Amino acid sequence: MNFYELATKRKSTRVFKDKEVAPELLDEIKAYFPECKRLVPEIMIEFKIIDPKLSPMMNGCVGYKDFLIEAPHYILILSEKADSYVENVGFAGEDLVLKLTDMDIDTCWITINDSAKLKDRLNINSDKEPVALIAFGYEKSVLSIKRLDIVNLSNVIMKKRSGYEAPKLYIEDAIYAEDMGIKDENSTLDHYTDLYQALVAACCAPSFLNLQPYRFIIDDGLFILVSLADERTSENDQLLNLGILMLNFYRVLSQRSGVYGTWHIGKPDKELELPEGGTIVGYFKI
Repeated sequence: MNFYELATKRKSTRVFKDKEVAPELLDEIKAYFPECKRLVPEIMIEFKIIDPKLSPMMNGCVGYKDFLIEAPHYILILSEKADSYVENVGFAGEDLVLKLTDMDIDTCWITINDSAKLKDRLNINSDKEPVALIAFGYEKSVLSIKRLDIVNLSNVIMKKRSGYEAPKLYIEDAIYAEDMGIKDENSTLDHYTDLYQALVAACCAPSFLNLQPYRFIIDDGLFILVSLADERTSENDQLLNLGILMLNFYRVLSQRSGVYGTWHIGKPDKELELPEGGTIVGYFKI
């Protein structure tokens, strides 16, 4: 798999065809579950493909404003609770999403709003907590489809789509510090370097409502991820988003450089100026 191409190619699909994925492809997906990379390998997680007949039971528990995106298939990811377990699910789940993208299968991350109710409705007998849901299948053409603005279940507004690609941060805007961005011909990040490609992949990671509440600091051989406060993004979604981003960065940098580093959760041992409301999530030695 070319992880840079996959990270920049994938997009969140919100309208799926009424077409099931072939059984042999479902078997390939299941076989990949144990192969998914983990941010914290010792945390136990579990993948479950949900029986399509049970999908109506998830309404009111998952989705933006509790509105479930209809898809032919869903993967539920459960995890034991431990430090950084939500980020770990985002990391492993995004690795699976890239695998699905490589198989030409479309996906969308879906918010879980009430994990206890979801577990009860799906009659899941597990000591692990439902953390994330991924819809997958094949995208339906959006040329004539309007976008849904969901205020609540009784107030759904139809709006014409203004474009097909979600806005993403420019690298210059994503890096926090005036002397660390791209500066004409003397850029510290050449467009063809491994680090630049990894940064692009990180900025292409999906986030809740595409708000991208994070920034990066590059300092003395460290790539540092900073989370920004955002009142519209729940804590669970924020942590999932960060895990997704860290997977994209890790996969692309490792594949292109051939050096398989790892994310370190927490602050490095140095004083850093942070953007207002920012907290350090972790760092990667580059």
